[in-house]
Amino acid sequence: KRKLKLYLYTFIGVGLTIFLIGYFGISLSLKYIQQHYIQLQIDVNKRQAERMAYYIKNEIRRGQPLDSIKNEFQSSIVGTEFDKGFLCMYDTKLKQLVCHPDVKALGMSFNKDFVFRDPVSNDETYMSDVYSKRKPTGGIFVQGKMRTDIIYTIPIEGTNWFVNAHENIDAISEEIKKLRFRYISGSLIFGLIIAISASITARRISRQYEIQIENKNDEISAQLNEIAKKNKEITDSIYYAEKIQAAVLPSMTLLNSNFPDSFVLYKPKDIISGDFYWFSSVQQCFVIVAADCTGHGVPGAFMSMLGITLLNEIVNHRGIMHADTILNELRIHVKTSLGQTNIKSDQKDGMDMAICIIDRKNKSLQYAGAFSPLYLIRKNNITNTFNFTEFKADRMPIGVYPKDNQSFQNNLIQLSDNDVIYIFSDGFSSQFGGDKGDTFKTKKFQNALLSLQNEPLNKQKDILESTLADWQGKHEQVDDILVMGLKIGASF
Repeated sequence: KRKLKLYLYTFIGVGLTIFLIGYFGISLSLKYIQQHYIQLQIDVNKRQAERMAYYIKNEIRRGQPLDSIKNEFQSSIVGTEFDKGFLCMYDTKLKQLVCHPDVKALGMSFNKDFVFRDPVSNDETYMSDVYSKRKPTGGIFVQGKMRTDIIYTIPIEGTNWFVNAHENIDAISEEIKKLRFRYISGSLIFGLIIAISASITARRISRQYEIQIENKNDEISAQLNEIAKKNKEITDSIYYAEKIQAAVLPSMTLLNSNFPDSFVLYKPKDIISGDFYWFSSVQQCFVIVAADCTGHGVPGAFMSMLGITLLNEIVNHRGIMHADTILNELRIHVKTSLGQTNIKSDQKDGMDMAICIIDRKNKSLQYAGAFSPLYLIRKNNITNTFNFTEFKADRMPIGVYPKDNQSFQNNLIQLSDNDVIYIFSDGFSSQFGGDKGDTFKTKKFQNALLSLQNEPLNKQKDILESTLADWQGKHEQVDDILVMGLKIGASF
């Protein structure tokens, strides 16, 4: 009986020991596996989110409209298996889901119950706090009573968007619960075998998810390659459009032959430009124009082609030589060409413009402006200083506008030898840069021009380009840039 009791006690003791070791061992092991998997999945989701954010940021830099980018993103993810893992995008300004594999989820808002939980410390941060700080974040995303995801979220520069990469944590949690139950309910004899089997099972489950992630990455890579191919085709078309736009711009030879001391600083933001320059020599007059069309890139280039065509018609073919009349006629034709009939319902496409007509015989200048002023700098030979004069433009564009029934004002200016005139778009003064990342501003632009008056104009152009580059630094060019300057020569 004592032996039987000893055997029984030994059996119970060994079995209980194995059971307790298995129980606590599997609890610790499963906790480690779960944390390791979550961190691995966060890293995988981070790569997915960063890749998509990088692509969207490049599309924005190339001038793609935000709506077009959003629609392409949505079409690329529709139908993916969002029950397991997916990409989506939130607009944090609207606090709404704007892209999701399940179109029924679009427009869903997040609230204070949505939190990020750190997988190690379990500290919780509200989703609204994460998005307001605009910092990439990864962790366990708890959605109140809804499902719990592993997520990595990253902001997209220049927008209110965040790209989210999700992976459903409920599936792995469910499998881990099953394994724990098997270990606890297993017999003492097969405790060790169950522990080994559980480790193998956990490894197989992890591998299955890794394979799914790899396949998903391959699918995303294929989609990105297709998008890159289409983007190259679009870019090639834009470069061809650049050649066409350059061909319709007037030859610099015409400007230099009439004004040897002159320059045109022309820097499109996106290959092709919404700013354009134009000049023409008609009898005893020389006409010079600086224009800034609505938008930049492809939309702006279309408007610039329209503007150049209309100027050729009005000035060269019809022979109109009054600056205010040219702007009035141009406004009529722009409104007609774009079908602008009602200020409340029509698009507000148009252009700002400064036009100068220089009369060689009378040495006088007509100026009219639509939101674009004229700067005239004249040297005072007595004090050996330079006087700066701004001729202000009318506060209305060439296009539909509440006051588009009013005529533009014509300014008649008598010129003197060595007068320097400048016309330009607002691209230079609105460029971000400097230590504080603010705009260059109009006053600083005026002072920069005044400081250059002892330099020939071709040297002025080089200095202005260098000044702009130093100011801009690493900031992106925000708009098309156009500055034109010419000096009235004594023999003019």
